Amino acid sequence: MRLTAVIALALVPLRLAAQTTTSLLVLHTFAATSGNPATNSDGASPAAGLVLSSNTLFGTTANGGVAGYGTVFEVNTNASGFRTLYSFTNGTDGATPLAPLLVAGGMLYGTASAGGSSNYGTVFRLSTAGSNFSTLYTFTNGEDGARPAAGLLLAGSTLYGTTAGTSSGSSYGTLFMMRTNGSAFGLLHRFSAPVSSNETNGDGFLPSGPLTLSGNTLYGAGFDGGNSGRGTLFSADTNPPNFDAFYAFAATTPGDFPPPNEGGAYPQGGVVLSGAMLFGAAYYGGTNGWGTVYKFGVSESGFSTLYSFSGGEDYYNPQGPLVLSSNMLYGTTPATIFGLATNGTDFTNLFAFPVRTANEMGDYTNATGFDPNGGLVLAGPSFYGTAQDGGTKGNGTVFAFNLFPAPVPLTIQQAADSVILSWPNSAFALQSARALAGPFTNVPSATSPHTNVLTGSQMYFRLLWAN
Repeated sequence: MRLTAVIALALVPLRLAAQTTTSLLVLHTFAATSGNPATNSDGASPAAGLVLSSNTLFGTTANGGVAGYGTVFEVNTNASGFRTLYSFTNGTDGATPLAPLLVAGGMLYGTASAGGSSNYGTVFRLSTAGSNFSTLYTFTNGEDGARPAAGLLLAGSTLYGTTAGTSSGSSYGTLFMMRTNGSAFGLLHRFSAPVSSNETNGDGFLPSGPLTLSGNTLYGAGFDGGNSGRGTLFSADTNPPNFDAFYAFAATTPGDFPPPNEGGAYPQGGVVLSGAMLFGAAYYGGTNGWGTVYKFGVSESGFSTLYSFSGGEDYYNPQGPLVLSSNMLYGTTPATIFGLATNGTDFTNLFAFPVRTANEMGDYTNATGFDPNGGLVLAGPSFYGTAQDGGTKGNGTVFAFNLFPAPVPLTIQQAADSVILSWPNSAFALQSARALAGPFTNVPSATSPHTNVLTGSQMYFRLLWAN
């Protein structure tokens, strides 16, 4: 009797039910800074996520660089080729970019939250080679808004974006559109001022995170405001003035901290769309007050909470855009990367960033970085992201995170007319087949060690990543 064991690993995540063996690789650690504003060669505090083009990652830092007002950078996915493409000067170019870039046609498009001729931020572009920088638009804190802090969305030759408004309260955010050459700037919506006593209004304000587009409709989230003063979900047609704040997050219990409610409060990181379902994260609220992951069915106008963070090992305050892949959602808190099935089951902490310690310069350092609030980008089996704090210099990192566990050994021992199969990771399912080419099927109720009675001249076994 010939027995052969075949070990295989699925490359598509189906469900994640347990802590997995995963790895995080630091692609770049941002250098120490000095002076005021704090300068260095490569940037500091990468608050935004990344964009991937071929094998090159592009991103921004909020601080550092030659002038101390942030940078645009590139680095390859294998950690080689880090290069600073541009250093902001706090002049007409802008300063303090907080949003991820958009790449199209060999050009990078982005927003700076400050600087520009009016000091209320800019929309800019430059080539992926780092040349031909130009300011496409300068915000004035007038009807156009101020302080863009979220990434841009491109449809055809039109850019769509948001401004977050100012802390002084003269602007509460806008939805805008413009051509990729900087022309034809226009407003889709200007968010209304809230009632100062309870932060309520009809449409929400301080739009957070990126927009998502379906047909001619944009979807997004307002971090604050709405009927309860805890944020809204909204839609806007690309031909104004059809704006609709179609959901207001529930009020929280007065005086409680963290503030509990049903569904979450203060949505952070925008929304992602799958079919007619929106998914997002709320920074606070939920059963324990520490934030939620939620979904909203656009066609049936149905809201439901998928997960409420406890403030324990799952941490708290989910932030940054969610990533949707197959039937899984992936996201971040200030200290973790997590996974959650779209039906609300199988929550798992995929990675916990190590605790930081203060160095002699007062910066908080660790090996990998901390606070990955810019979100993640998924390519194949790996996530790529930035941590705006920590790292060995205390100014943040760029990292790659391998989603899948390492292959595990399948041990086979023959015993009379059966074999005993053993494997060390219960996240793998045992499968068998009569031929090497398959078809392989799950061995019913097989857990390690499993005794399999032999019923043919040959049998093949493999392990499949099934959780």
